[in-house]
Formats: sequence, structure tokens, C-alpha cells
Amino acid sequence: MRRMEPGEGSKARAWVHTARLCIIALIVAHIVAPIVAVAEPQSGRRPDAPQPQQQQLPVLVLDELLAQVEAWHPKLRGADVNRRAASAKRLEKQGAFDPVLSFGGGFLQYNSTSAPGKLSSTTVSEFSADWLTRSGMKFSAGTRLNRGNVKSPLSFTGSTGEYFAEIRIPFLRGARINEKLAAERQALLGEPLADTEYSETRLDLLLKASNAYWDWVAAGRALGVARDLLDLAKFRAEAVAERARAGDLPQIDTVEADLEVQRRQGMLVKADRDLQKAAFKLSLFMWTPVGLPAPIPQPGNAPASTPPPVLFTDDRAVAGQRLALERRPEVRAIGIEQQITDVDLDLARNQRLPGIDLTFGPGRDTGENSIGYTLKAGLTFTLPLRQRTADGRIAAASLKLQKLELDLANERLRILTEVNDAVSAINTTYERFRAAEEEVRLARLLEEGERTRFALGDSTLFLVNQRERATAEARVKLIEIQAEYEQAVAAFRAATVQF
Repeated sequence: MRRMEPGEGSKARAWVHTARLCIIALIVAHIVAPIVAVAEPQSGRRPDAPQPQQQQLPVLVLDELLAQVEAWHPKLRGADVNRRAASAKRLEKQGAFDPVLSFGGGFLQYNSTSAPGKLSSTTVSEFSADWLTRSGMKFSAGTRLNRGNVKSPLSFTGSTGEYFAEIRIPFLRGARINEKLAAERQALLGEPLADTEYSETRLDLLLKASNAYWDWVAAGRALGVARDLLDLAKFRAEAVAERARAGDLPQIDTVEADLEVQRRQGMLVKADRDLQKAAFKLSLFMWTPVGLPAPIPQPGNAPASTPPPVLFTDDRAVAGQRLALERRPEVRAIGIEQQITDVDLDLARNQRLPGIDLTFGPGRDTGENSIGYTLKAGLTFTLPLRQRTADGRIAAASLKLQKLELDLANERLRILTEVNDAVSAINTTYERFRAAEEEVRLARLLEEGERTRFALGDSTLFLVNQRERATAEARVKLIEIQAEYEQAVAAFRAATVQF
């Protein structure tokens, strides 16, 4: 065997050191640089590069999703059915004031009281048109023909019948409001009340859809971070194995590198499962025009970038409070409930009055054996000895109005608090986002520094892996915070009815 010449040992050591630096340079060139170049959400660039087959997928933006929910979601369509049902009920109550045509006739045989034992017979018929007005007055017009031995209380008419007109006028009870008019007024108020229920359902669905959307976007970006982390571990495991075979690193480092690959593989599987869950949850809000569920969104449907968070000023918060009190359906619903209860109270007070009804009906008897002009007039007076029904209704309506007033005060405070909470969440999340940005920057500096120390033999693979995981955790944290910010903005939009 040839003896090593003087100086050849130092040359070999230099060659090994050079090879080590080349391997590290390859790692930096092929892995570190692309990852550093990967943009976070705040930079407006894509945080996780999609697979080639995903690049052609259409991007699902939030506004398009909300338009789908508003147009085709079954729950919202069901709320619209309730609105139409309220209109149908209003039409039903208005039918109480429709004109009515009636016709009746009959033949009667009976024992005459004026000549006992003698068979008497008569024929009677009447045709009339009746119309009940909302003021409580009732108009009637028609004709009657009663021939033969007419039996009381019917009256005999001429051969061509009697033509009449009649009006019934209530003066106290039922004069200004009555049960049918009250039912119509409440049915009319039921339509805007159904609109408020529809609006509440709509806002709730749009808010839930927005939250599901941003959870899905964040899960997709977190999956990209996990995939980057795994790719880096696989590349390093190959490099460490090469160095170990060359005798530059101990074999235990290959075990460490392989263990890190498996650990990150598990993290990738979990991130993929989180994305699947988020996609399934989001799909609950995606429907087609024919009433079938839309396809489950894919990772490639996610937007490439999201605008950075911004602070909300006090002026914007005050404007949001004003809009919320003006637009929130809960406030409008309580106001409509108060109007409905006012109708109940008005009707109950009217029912405490005595009943005084005037009936007046001129007519003309025509034909053979007729008498010419006829007249029917009368006055009816009713006075209940006790008014417990009306008093009970008055008390119930008055107490309900008190409760609605308290509910309104509580609802207004709840809405204002909801707006303030949303603004607080937005601004707090903004500050957290800025802190997380700095955390990512510092974590990357530590990661690169630890990698450089490892290349120089002053660190361990264990510490490098820890630094890389810390950077990945910081990136995922930044992604999650931005999702929370967008969800807080969605809560503000829902609270102020700006969807």
C-alpha cells in the first residue's frame, strides 16, 4: 500500500469540507430559496404553490359563494316560502270583505193556525248581494218573492216580488274596528314580519358561509405549509444519507432525518384531513339552481391572495352602530310586533263598549196584490253585564306591549355590543397579525442561522428540525390569524347588515 505523502491528509480533509459545503449549498438552492420566496397572505402572493392540475380550476371568491347561498340555499328558499305564506294569509283575511251573492228558496206545507185542520202551503225565494265594509257597515240589496199562504215571520209579496236595499250601521262596538278588520290589519303586518324573519335567516346563513369559507382557505394554506415542510425533510434525509455513507456524518443522523420525515408526514396527513373537513363544511352552503348540492370545493379553487388586514377607525365603528340600529331585522320585528299588539289592544277596548246597531231598509213591492213602497227599520242595543273578556284582552295586550318595550331596549343594547365586539375583534386581530408577521420573519432568521451553523458543524440536525418546525408553526399561526380577521370582518358586515 502506498504511503500518504506529507500534506495529503490536510488535502483530504479540505476536500471533505468542500463536499460538505456543496451539499449544504444544494439544500439552500433547491429548498430554502423556494420556501423563502413563498409569499405569506399579507404580501399578496400565494403562500402554498398549487399542484399543476389545480391551476386550471376556477377560483371560488367569497362574493360568488354568498350569491349562491342567497339564490339557491334550501333554508333561505324555505324562508321565502314563509314570506309567500304570509301574503296568502293576508289575502285570506281580506276575503272577509268580499261581496257575497246568496240565493235561497223553498216550499212549505203546514197546518194553518187561522183554520186548524186545513192544509196551507207557500213558496218563498230570495236573492241578495251582501257587502261588509271595513268600517263595520253592511250593505245588502236584492229581491224576494213569497207567494201562497205565507207563514210568519215571512211577509207576502206582490206577484213580481219585492226589491229592497238595506244597511246595517254599528255606532259603538264594531263601529271603527271589528274582529275581521283587526285580523286583516294583523295579516298585513304579518308580511313585513315575515320579511324580517327572512332577513334574519339570510344574515345568519351568509355569516356561517363566510366563516366556513375562511376556514377552508386557511386549511388549504396550512396544507401548503405542511407540504413544504415535508419536502424539505425528504430532501435533507437524502443529503444526510449521502453524507453518512461518505463518513462525514454519523449513522444516527440518518435515523434523526428519517424520523423527521415521518413526523412531518403525519403533520401533512392531519393538515389534509383538516382541509377535507373544512371543504365538507363549506359544501353545505353550495347548491345548484336545480336544488342539488354543488361539487365539493377543491384546494385549487382557493384564492391566490388576500388583502392585508386594516384597522377600523372609531368613525367607522360609530357608523356601523347607526346602520345596525337602522337595518337590523330584530329591531324591525319588535316594532312590527308592537303594531300587531296595538291592534289587539284597540279591538279589546272597542269590545268594552255597548252595542248600538241601526238597521234601515227601504224597498218596493211590485206586481199584482203589491203595496208599493216598503220599509224596514230597527235599533238594537246590547250591554254585557260583565266585561271580563274585554278586560282580560286589554290587560294581556298592555302587558305584552310592556314586554316588547323591554325586549327592544335589550335588543338595541345587544346589537350595539355585537358591533363593538366585532370592531374590537377586527382591531385586535390586526395587531396580532402584525406581531405574527414579525414572528415569521424572526423564525426564518433563526432557521437560516441554525442551518448555517449546522453546515459549519456547530449545530445538530435536531436543532435544525426544531427551527424549521418553529417557522412552519409561525406561518400557520399567521394564516389562522388572517382567517380570524376575515371572519371578524364578516361578523361586522352581518351585524351592520352590509351583506
